[in-house]
Amino acid sequence: MAYTRERLGELLVTAGVVTREDMDAALDEQRRSGGKLGAVLVSLGMTTEEHIADTLATQKGYEYVDLSAHRVDRSAASLLPARVALMRQVIPIGFRDDDLVLAMADPLDIETADEVEVRTGHRVVPVVTPPSQIRHAIEKYVSAADTFQEVVDAMEDVDDEPQEYEEQVLVGGEDVPIVRLVNQLIREAVVERASDIHIEPGLHGVRIRYRIDGVLHEVMSLPMAARAGVTSRVKIMAEMDIAERRRPQDGKIALKIEDRPIDLRVASVPTPFGESLVIRILNADFSFLSLTDLGMNDIHLGAVRDTIARPYGALLISGPTGSGKSTTLYAALQELNDPHRKIITIEDPVEYQMAGVTQIAVNPRIGLTFATGLRTVLRSDPDIIMVGEIRDPETAEIAIRSALTGHLVLSSIHTNDAPSAFTRLVDMGVPPYVVGSSLLGVVAQRLARRLCPECKTAAEMTTAELVAAGFTPEEAQEVTVYAPDGCDRCAHSGYRGRVGLFEIMPVDEDIVRLFMSGASADRIRELAIEKGMVTLRRDALDKVAAGHTSLAEVARVVM
Repeated sequence: MAYTRERLGELLVTAGVVTREDMDAALDEQRRSGGKLGAVLVSLGMTTEEHIADTLATQKGYEYVDLSAHRVDRSAASLLPARVALMRQVIPIGFRDDDLVLAMADPLDIETADEVEVRTGHRVVPVVTPPSQIRHAIEKYVSAADTFQEVVDAMEDVDDEPQEYEEQVLVGGEDVPIVRLVNQLIREAVVERASDIHIEPGLHGVRIRYRIDGVLHEVMSLPMAARAGVTSRVKIMAEMDIAERRRPQDGKIALKIEDRPIDLRVASVPTPFGESLVIRILNADFSFLSLTDLGMNDIHLGAVRDTIARPYGALLISGPTGSGKSTTLYAALQELNDPHRKIITIEDPVEYQMAGVTQIAVNPRIGLTFATGLRTVLRSDPDIIMVGEIRDPETAEIAIRSALTGHLVLSSIHTNDAPSAFTRLVDMGVPPYVVGSSLLGVVAQRLARRLCPECKTAAEMTTAELVAAGFTPEEAQEVTVYAPDGCDRCAHSGYRGRVGLFEIMPVDEDIVRLFMSGASADRIRELAIEKGMVTLRRDALDKVAAGHTSLAEVARVVM
């Protein structure tokens, strides 16, 4: 690489990014307070990190790399110690033949490039990246690798007595390697948009997995001797009983990551190899979605709005765990929330705080269950009640009967489709006449991964294959379906984010009459379709045709 000795300040003035006067002021500030010139310019509001990086790349012919959308080669990143990477504001991100691709905040820094070449033994190819992105990448790839190796090294001395390392966690601080490793795992999960962290001990080690967009990805495997230390650290953070290893426990953690408040819910279960932990990640400054943000088509949106506009009755949201039921419930509450209504919720747990709504968290330890809490709620003069989940006969009976006494009740229930909600409630002991008189509608839903718009590709499929998937012969002649490919933007998964799939069944007199006659869920479904209900699969196919998701993803989440 032919390096230039032109200074950053001169280049920015020449390119018109800052004026000569601004540069002189920035240089004066740098002499007073120290630090790199680029950081001083940004702190004074004269330009941005991205503008500086883009100018460097354009003016000097370097490649600009956005690390937020780039897959970093961990083996390359590990070639440079974290302290050096942080001090020099650089990180190796990959290889080109035998050359090392080095992301640099200042590619004009010849001394740093020379030092990296000496340390790594590879010729350096500089690319330009904003400093903040480099710092985040160092924390994610370099610091984590260093900490992981420290944990492995520490385990070599305590393999026979892993409880010794557990004791270090109890008395040690943030400098204990396993403490830093757990902190790094949580930080990386938040950055990767994971919804859950799974810490699973096995026969030969501890597997760490993140659930991202509904799918689990293995990110690390720890030595078995680290199990006790990792488990104890998480349980200490969650204020759980570290001495109790035979019974399931629950806990919660509140912390800040990159100035964002994050709530973590921890659940432990005993296994033959030790306690398995699941950490659910909740964004404490969560922004509630509106009904229009959920991805419903116009028919579905109109049906939901017509239902929640009724003064009393019950609307149920059905689907498996992780299908977005809570998000839909909150979206409906958001639309109903105004100063003229009293809204009370009872949840397990209260995931997100909603202004203007009275929210109650169940606590079985003191006898506050969904059923007992619901009785208390009914004495508090509510207009609208939201029950987080109908999971037992007593709750079902109270919630559904509440819909007959002048309350609008919103809740969730586990069924495979909308018509099955009738039979599920009857199976839970609610009298059929109560169900028929109170149920206004049912929303069945799933979440499918959204195709990455940067790399999705048209899939070659025959007409017969498209018809077999559910399209009509006429649609199969014209529709274009897309498949995942993979790029840096989506971490080479082909998907980024999720899209809702819905089946919404308004309950009218004809459906109630059919239900009361003892008809099966399948017969109720047939009538609902005749009346215009758009099924889950049909809604999914419409979103495939629109390019939002793939047929493979639909097959994964919809029967």
